[in-house]
Amino acid sequence: MFKNIACSFFGICLLHILLSCKSVSQTETLGVEKGVRHMADAIVRDLHKDGPIAWLQYFSRSEHFFMASNGQLVFTNNDSAAAFVHTFAKTIRQIDLSWDDIRVDSLGPHLAVLASSFHEVLISTAGRQDTSTGYFTGVVKYLPSGWKLRNAHWSINSPKH
Repeated sequence: MFKNIACSFFGICLLHILLSCKSVSQTETLGVEKGVRHMADAIVRDLHKDGPIAWLQYFSRSEHFFMASNGQLVFTNNDSAAAFVHTFAKTIRQIDLSWDDIRVDSLGPHLAVLASSFHEVLISTAGRQDTSTGYFTGVVKYLPSGWKLRNAHWSINSPKH
C-alpha cells in the first residue's frame, strides 16, 4: 500500500512539474512575441521619424549579421549595412513602412523569427516617392540593448506588366 501511495505521489509531483514547465514555456513564448512585435512597431515609428538611419539601431552589431534581398546577399555584415545606410540616408528623408499579418515564431527565450508582408514608401530628399511591397523574414535576437535583427531577407514583389 505504501508503494502505491508513493507512486501516486510521485506521479502527481511529476505531472505538476511538467505542467509548470509548459506554463513557463508559454509565458516565455508570449514574452518573446510581445517583445518582437514591439520592436516591429518601433521600427515603423522610427523610420517614419528618422529615415533610414533608424535601421542601425535595429541591426545586430554581431559579426553574424547579414541581409539578403530577392535571393541575393546584400550586406555580409553590420559594417557593410551601416556604410550603405549612412550613404542612403543622404538621399532618403523618410521611410513609411507598414507590416501586415506579422508572424512571430519563438525559437527560445532570446531568439525568434519575424515574418510579415510589408508595404514601403521611400520619400527622397527631393520629394520623389518609390513604393514597394513584398515579404520580410528575419531572425531576431534579444540582447542587453533589446531585440535586434540578427539577419534579414526582403522578397520584393516584381512590378506587374
